[in-house]
Amino acid sequence: MFIIREALIGLYRNGIMTLIAISIMFFSLFLFGLFLVGTFNLFGIIKVAREKVEINAFLREALQDGARDELIRKIETMVGVKSVEYVSKEQALEEFKREIPNATSLIEALKTNPLPPSFKIKLKDAFTSPDKVEEVASKLNIFSEIETVEYGETWIERLDQVVRVLFVFDVLLGIVISFASVFVVSNTIRLTVLARRQTIEVMKLVGATERTVQAPFILAGMIEGGIAGAISAGLLYLIYRLITIFFVKYYFPTIPIFIGMFVFGLILGFIGSKASVKSTSMEVSFATSYI
Repeated sequence: MFIIREALIGLYRNGIMTLIAISIMFFSLFLFGLFLVGTFNLFGIIKVAREKVEINAFLREALQDGARDELIRKIETMVGVKSVEYVSKEQALEEFKREIPNATSLIEALKTNPLPPSFKIKLKDAFTSPDKVEEVASKLNIFSEIETVEYGETWIERLDQVVRVLFVFDVLLGIVISFASVFVVSNTIRLTVLARRQTIEVMKLVGATERTVQAPFILAGMIEGGIAGAISAGLLYLIYRLITIFFVKYYFPTIPIFIGMFVFGLILGFIGSKASVKSTSMEVSFATSYI
């Protein structure tokens, strides 16, 4: 109770410094929150792009229903295959006309359907990298009913390169924001601790232990961080609602963001106050040793 009381008294008596500390932490956490929301949406886009990775296996000729179903079952048992969809010659022609409407007259001039039946093969998430797709595609060639296999090698390789670059950039940006936040918050809280230097000196002179001296300041820093985290999460949610109403809808993981921002605020307040009060306490100990 003593620690909680002292922490609350410190926050109240140093109201201006408390507001400054909360404001600085709010700004740092808000930037970190934007980074988190951007990361969630970035990997959501990557996931959607990976789900579009598929293999087209073109058949030599139309198969009887029994033979076709048997071949589908065999392909579905292959490692990495998620689903198999049969596309008849008629369906292939309709898709071609829909995707390339300018070529309709050319197809009609042929009077016959030149497109072969095929299988659209979806892969599991762990098998959408270029080497895994190639591995599955090569295994499909063992079936005599399949004439050619296509899977857009160039597109998949470019997607994989983009994913790698974005992942590295995302990690580096997260590290930079985290370290910058800790540095700024630590120095801001240090000003709050210095404002109560006399309190630390008195506690030292009456024989208070290091833990007793530091605990109220650390708790106060965590309270400031928790408040800043909650406010920044609330503002991020408000921005999300406004943007989805007036502009475009995007993914916003409400519960993870609120919990994550609050917890990160507590951690940020703990690290910043711990470092600040420790260094200030050491300075006071050095000064009081000459009294």
